[in-house]
Amino acid sequence: MYNAYFGFSEKPFTIAPNPRYLLMSERHQEALAHMLYGLQGEGGVMVLTGEVGTGKTTICRRLLERVPDKTNIAYIINPKLTSLELLASICDEMHISYPAQHSIKDLTDLLNDYLLAQHAAGRHTVVIIDEAQNLDPSVLEQLRLLTNLETNDKKLLQIMLLGQPELAELLQRQELRQLAQRITARYHLTPLSKSESHAYINHRLSVAGLDKQSIFSPTIINLLYKHTHGVPRLMNLIADRALLGTYSCEQKTVSKKILKQAVLEVCGHHSKPQGASMLWVYATSLLLISAGLIWMNLQTSTSKVTNVHTTITEPLPVTITQQPEPALRQDIEADPMAAIIAETLPEEVAVEAVVAEEVVAEEVVSQKAQPEMLSLPNIPSTPEQDIAFESIFAAWGITYDAARDGAACAFASTHQLRCLRQRGDIAQMRSLNRPAVLTLSDAQGQTTFASITALSGTTAKILAAGDTAQVSLAQLVLQSHNDFTILWRAPMGYQGPVRPGHEGKLVQLLAEKISAAEHLQWIGAPRLTYDAGLKDQVKSFQRGQGLNPDGVAGPITWIHINSLVDNGFPSLQTTPASEAKL
Repeated sequence: MYNAYFGFSEKPFTIAPNPRYLLMSERHQEALAHMLYGLQGEGGVMVLTGEVGTGKTTICRRLLERVPDKTNIAYIINPKLTSLELLASICDEMHISYPAQHSIKDLTDLLNDYLLAQHAAGRHTVVIIDEAQNLDPSVLEQLRLLTNLETNDKKLLQIMLLGQPELAELLQRQELRQLAQRITARYHLTPLSKSESHAYINHRLSVAGLDKQSIFSPTIINLLYKHTHGVPRLMNLIADRALLGTYSCEQKTVSKKILKQAVLEVCGHHSKPQGASMLWVYATSLLLISAGLIWMNLQTSTSKVTNVHTTITEPLPVTITQQPEPALRQDIEADPMAAIIAETLPEEVAVEAVVAEEVVAEEVVSQKAQPEMLSLPNIPSTPEQDIAFESIFAAWGITYDAARDGAACAFASTHQLRCLRQRGDIAQMRSLNRPAVLTLSDAQGQTTFASITALSGTTAKILAAGDTAQVSLAQLVLQSHNDFTILWRAPMGYQGPVRPGHEGKLVQLLAEKISAAEHLQWIGAPRLTYDAGLKDQVKSFQRGQGLNPDGVAGPITWIHINSLVDNGFPSLQTTPASEAKL
């Protein structure tokens, strides 16, 4: 809405964990370095904790960009699972087929076979679990047992846990001491300091295409820090709302009044600095003591509250230097951790933090000019994944009840369907053209779920908390984690991607489907071997569909084939992709 007005190429402040916008502060560098160092180990457990909104998921996304090529990743975002459901989710992520009726032993044996095969192929497997503070202790114990899968010289599985500070408390329990002993790397991520907050705001403006950082003055950034205490997610929400208010008022810089209104819209009535709220508590208590002593006690408590406010809101200062590489690189040869930290530093000079106070005249803004808060309607504050899956099963003509039928993806296999989880945006979802379960953040930054059953050029039909709504794609993109799951129908006998050299009826089916998709008539004997000719044909089809032309018929290739030659599947988009504009 305001991008062209301010000269942005894209919105600078969103809550999507985009690694491009990650400002590598000293703490973020250390956190990423610890995780990268842990990945170079021989198995075990890594733990990254931090308060809500401090950037744990964003660091994880940056980590995923830098993992070695021969690494398999299972990313679990809904940890409120039983041990059996967690094992099934890991199998789904690794595309491991399992029977509809299965036990923990069945899934563990399948995982062990898979991990041994991957180890023989020189590949490393990592399971990442987000929001891990919600894991039940019995499920954590099951994870520990998975780390027992090993050869004579190496652990076959590595586990990374991301969570809030409650996760660290959970791991200190006596019954989990064996798991705690398996932790090979851990780091606690804290909010940004005041100087880092200045650098953070200016960095995001720069990445979004702004040449000069004049929209947020140092005074305004100080005020923003005062209300957010350096929590990046809160800073993003308030800064975005402040830009919208500035645009609505046809101003070029954010004023104090606009920022305070943005704080009110995002945080409600709980946005006052800590000192102010403490003053109210003191005053109320004194009124209950004695009417005759109010004045004297209020004078005393005001002084105390001021000191409390100063202590709480001023963190230890952290200095950001423009070129930290030389000091780090001196010890790279001797210290592997130093080498990893050096690799995490950006190549170009970081945006300089401006912390000097600047006196600016506050602009007069009428109350009528303040913008309305954009929000997805009725997004719940807790995950509603079961309801979302019920919706997309219904689109396939199948009745699903989580309480009765168990894990959604295991239930799907009983109806010849598979789950496919993708990390991608609306354009990728539109390309696959199937109803999807989306991972979103609500207004409080909590992870939740909604189903999307229809897409037009500018809107989407979603179901959240049992309520259907039509929302703009701009709203959806703002709160999406770029993570979604769809159902797809695999061909009979499908056990995994069909590759050159494979033989059998599935190869013949692939040849026939590809020919039909390209409007070619199949002539000749059955093609039971995946030869070079079929590989070229598959690659040609993939190029025509805008896919990676690797000649391997995996889930995405089969979905595109089904979309062209089969019927009986629910379609997502109501506007052709070529006509839709995001």
